[in-house]
Amino acid sequence: MEKVIQLAKQIIGVHPQQGVKPLAHLAYLGSAYNGYHIPDFFLNKDSICYCIGAGEDISLDAELKTMYDAQVFIFDPTPEGINHFAQLKEYTEKGQPLTIHNSPPHDDAPYTYQLTAKQVQEMTFVEVGVWDQKTTLKFFAPQKDNYVSRSVYLFKESGDYLEAPVDRLSNLMKTLGHSSVDLVKLEIEGAEYTVIDTILEDKLDVKVILVEFDEVHNSTDKLFHFRIKKSCEKLKKAGYVLVHSTESLKRAFVREDVYKKLKAAYK
Repeated sequence: MEKVIQLAKQIIGVHPQQGVKPLAHLAYLGSAYNGYHIPDFFLNKDSICYCIGAGEDISLDAELKTMYDAQVFIFDPTPEGINHFAQLKEYTEKGQPLTIHNSPPHDDAPYTYQLTAKQVQEMTFVEVGVWDQKTTLKFFAPQKDNYVSRSVYLFKESGDYLEAPVDRLSNLMKTLGHSSVDLVKLEIEGAEYTVIDTILEDKLDVKVILVEFDEVHNSTDKLFHFRIKKSCEKLKKAGYVLVHSTESLKRAFVREDVYKKLKAAYK
């Protein structure tokens, strides 16, 4: 039966590994649950990284700092993300390790941050969400145990929400004084479709896009595969190459000009 399902996914173009063009020397950064594969030897201390969506796991964001000393900007307007970053800051200032995923259901793969207090201080936390315009939106709470991430797109049936500020990515880049961004991570519970559209509409200079298509875990209907397929096709049409994909559709896209340079350098 599983083989039939996989074949059907290939036929309609929604198989997780369909269209992947592997790139050598990919490095895995982050915890077992929130990590991504990114091109190694690409980032450095001058690299600008936007990590959009924090929640209670910023392991990827942290390793962008510890591995490459990149300039890391984290965007999250929710209390969960704000409080988690504050907790990490408090722990590092005291010289204490902070471990996450050490309770059910993820206690089989705990993760401990390796950041120093100085490295945390060098990271910038922006208490604003990312959307397609500057406004205030409702962030709905999930109705799932041990799940903290709020969403403007999902979980509306819960009726439990808080209002928080959001802005368009191009506006935030201007505010922060960045004309280009080396890496953007999108873990925003269904809002990734909208933000990807703005990146492409505004022709932003973004070299690497990491995205979790959250409807795989929290689908609102049976058409989510096609929404994901459409969003990925937009990225490919705009010149992004899919270099890695997990079964749960955590994906890494590299802009074609960067992909070609890395491909040549890795030979």
